[in-house]
Amino acid sequence: MFAYKFGYERALAETSAGKFFSVQNFLMFLKAWELINKNFVEPQKIDTDKAMFEATRGLLKSLDDPYSDLLSEKQKKLFEEDLSGSFGGVGMEIGIRKGVLTVIAPLEETPAERAGLKAGDKILKINGEETENMSLEEAVSKIRGEPGTKVTLTIFRNEWLEPKDFEITREVISVHVVKSKFISPNIGYIKINSFGTKTYSDFVNAYRDLKTRGANKFIIDLRNNPGGYLEMAIKMSELFLDRGKVILKEVTRNEGTKTIVSEGPGMIKEKVVILINQGSASASEIFAGALRDNLGVKLIGEKSFGKGSVQQTFPLNGNLLKLTIAYWLTPRGTKIEGNGLKPDIEVKEPGEAEKEKNPNYDPVLEKAIQFVGQ
Repeated sequence: MFAYKFGYERALAETSAGKFFSVQNFLMFLKAWELINKNFVEPQKIDTDKAMFEATRGLLKSLDDPYSDLLSEKQKKLFEEDLSGSFGGVGMEIGIRKGVLTVIAPLEETPAERAGLKAGDKILKINGEETENMSLEEAVSKIRGEPGTKVTLTIFRNEWLEPKDFEITREVISVHVVKSKFISPNIGYIKINSFGTKTYSDFVNAYRDLKTRGANKFIIDLRNNPGGYLEMAIKMSELFLDRGKVILKEVTRNEGTKTIVSEGPGMIKEKVVILINQGSASASEIFAGALRDNLGVKLIGEKSFGKGSVQQTFPLNGNLLKLTIAYWLTPRGTKIEGNGLKPDIEVKEPGEAEKEKNPNYDPVLEKAIQFVGQ
């Protein structure tokens, strides 16, 4: 029994947070374990190591924070995959919104996008397994897999009357971070799909190419960009912001509010608008918020996802404890987490029926071209 291992006095021990375990609740836990050991119908299923792992996860679950979790070795490997690398999956970023596993954004030219998944879709089941109490990392590990294998996702969309099943074949997913095109007579369009290791260099190359072709106004498309590295969002912001301008604020428990400022060069001075939708998250929101708050750059489209928290990992007995340790604020103090960024010019993306009639119809981009051309 755990009581013999830990000792009764441990129930009275003060934690580093300065809070005491309730003796009554601690003993309830020990009693539950004793009852399981004495009465559970299949004793061969009792696994002490697994029990302690799940008990620790229970501590994190009690925080009601979807991004804090205890990761197993397999989940740890998935979490630590480099954004610039390749992996077997369906090509989408997922998160937990209001307790529901949700598609943040399907990535361009991936099985998820080709299957018709959209930002905001709710994932109710993975291969028939309910996702209601599933952690984010568990869901990722179940959706990813060997290229060529299939996964079935049960999806609900707000405009539907009932869920639908999507059987998707996994592929090797490689993220193409930047795409660009010239829009006559003088507009440069740059789409950023993620803030990965190559985003800065690819963006600068696209910007210079478009300038050479005569672009002096720019549309930056962050729709369905689920984010990436914070450092890359900062570096990208510095292309636009002069030295000393505030890029973001980071609120932590022990250090209060830390302000992160630009080191420059602030070399891009042309008129810019940014496109966002509910698939724009994390680093995308930091970048968009920094340019809007400092330069008055207009955001066009739909409200962003609202992922503005910082996770730190801690090694723990061969596992990895992932814990939310900070929140991000825009330069003017808007909390991103749970709120997102509201567009200055709201334009709804076309529904399924409109897309079927005209696959190239993009009212958000059309509005941006109209606005930036003024």
